[in-house]
Amino acid sequence: MSTDEVKSELRSFVRLTRGARSDVDRDAATTSLRDFLDYLADEFSWRRIAAFIPTATEPPIAPGIDDLVRDGVTVIVPIATTDGLMEWIALEPGGVFDTTLDEMRMPIPTAGRQTPPLDLDAVFVPAAAVDRHGNRLGWGKGYYDRFLESVVGDPLIIAVVFDADVVDEIPVEAHDRSVGAILTESEIVFVQ
Repeated sequence: MSTDEVKSELRSFVRLTRGARSDVDRDAATTSLRDFLDYLADEFSWRRIAAFIPTATEPPIAPGIDDLVRDGVTVIVPIATTDGLMEWIALEPGGVFDTTLDEMRMPIPTAGRQTPPLDLDAVFVPAAAVDRHGNRLGWGKGYYDRFLESVVGDPLIIAVVFDADVVDEIPVEAHDRSVGAILTESEIVFVQ
């Protein structure tokens, strides 16, 4: 089986498992992810981070992201452009919940100011799956791989997934970018 076929099969499996997650599981994940985000922000004294607004099946980090904004952390979120890059918008309090869908059916804020992704303390990236070596499987469009390649400085790159999305091994290609930490509903793993 080719690397592309393995990645495609894994993405399909993750879509199925995430789609089957109950509301009770999502509520529990929301609470624990919120606590983890608060802990990380305090532990690392975050001032400015990049994050993403999750879809209905992704790990529910939106309430925790909103808490950070209300606590004075600048949180920027992406808007995908047709040229395969991302523009960044600084969230206002409550802005993570006031969204619309872009052409790719991804949630984006309806308000906020455009801002460059500079001086970041951390970057939260979505992932279909990740392994404990920090290899991340994205959704196949390459937006985050391109963005991570251009990041200035040394922010902590954190993949956000569910426990079930942490797998033994992710096949890696030259364009794939790894992460420095993994955040799930039950743990934070710092990659060595």
